[in-house]
Amino acid sequence: MTEKSVKMSRKDWRKLFKKNRRKRHRQKVAQERDRLAQQTEQVKLANPNYVAYLREKDQLEREAAMREEERSRYEHALWLDREREARVAFEMLRKKREEEQRKQDEERERIRKEFEELERKAKEAKEEKQRLLEELRRRQLERERLMAEYLAGIDDHLEGLGQMVDTRPGANACGFFGKIGVCRYGIRCSSNHPTPGLSQLLLIPNFFAHPALDDRNNPEYGTDSGIEFDEDELYRCYKEFFHDIIAEFESFGSIQYIFVCRNHAVHLRGNVFIQYDSVRSAAKAQQRMNGRFYASRQLHVEFRSPISWPAAVCGKSSQKYPLKKSLKSSAQTFILITSPSCLLICLNP
Repeated sequence: MTEKSVKMSRKDWRKLFKKNRRKRHRQKVAQERDRLAQQTEQVKLANPNYVAYLREKDQLEREAAMREEERSRYEHALWLDREREARVAFEMLRKKREEEQRKQDEERERIRKEFEELERKAKEAKEEKQRLLEELRRRQLERERLMAEYLAGIDDHLEGLGQMVDTRPGANACGFFGKIGVCRYGIRCSSNHPTPGLSQLLLIPNFFAHPALDDRNNPEYGTDSGIEFDEDELYRCYKEFFHDIIAEFESFGSIQYIFVCRNHAVHLRGNVFIQYDSVRSAAKAQQRMNGRFYASRQLHVEFRSPISWPAAVCGKSSQKYPLKKSLKSSAQTFILITSPSCLLICLNP
């Protein structure tokens, strides 16, 4: 190093000098303090009371340390107990929540499975319904084809076309339906309604309509329809109805008789029974007239099994007047029109 770089300025030298002087002064004061403290301690140690005091103080400090250590161990034990209880409580809470979660998962899974099962059943029911509709449509088309062949004079499928159709297979036959060809309960009936596929007898429900047969309150006549429409008026309308339909139905074949119900009950009111000489004539009439309209009402032409009319007609009238003649019920007169026999009758409901 050069002399210029080693040389210190006076200002810096004085600052360093004062610093060292203060340091020596502090050291001297500290040494003197330590010497005086040592002398004082030696004087105290020469005093038996002070020595006893120190011993007692040391004993108290050791006892205090032992008590503190004991307290610390006790508090640590309490903390361990609380920690153990907290862990037990936490474990119980965890298990409870896991159980609740498991139950919720099981419930959701059950609901999901039930929903999927309902969807599956609904889908199967829909597919089954569609299948049944397709099968019914196929059978209907096949029946129409066979019926067309039968009407053309081919009798190969007569047995199949004439098979009975049951509304409730396996159930007991309905007495009312077997007796008069209709039932007041309709499709709601718990009994079976066997219907032939072919028959000489046709039924057209509610074909003949007249206000005198309607026991409901007429909006125009109220409860006085019996006064407004007497027996002569009913007879006149009935003759008009007969002459209006006879030519059309005779065009399909020879008719044995036409019976028209004059009952007030809904399931019997205005029902028309037409008996043909042959099954083929009845089949032609059913095929041509079913679905047509008469007096703004669509006709539903159905086959019916043969009916024992003496048993079906009202008992009082059949006892007083034979069926082949003019019949009379307990309230009204049966009307014989002309050949073929056409009677306005009252059936046992």
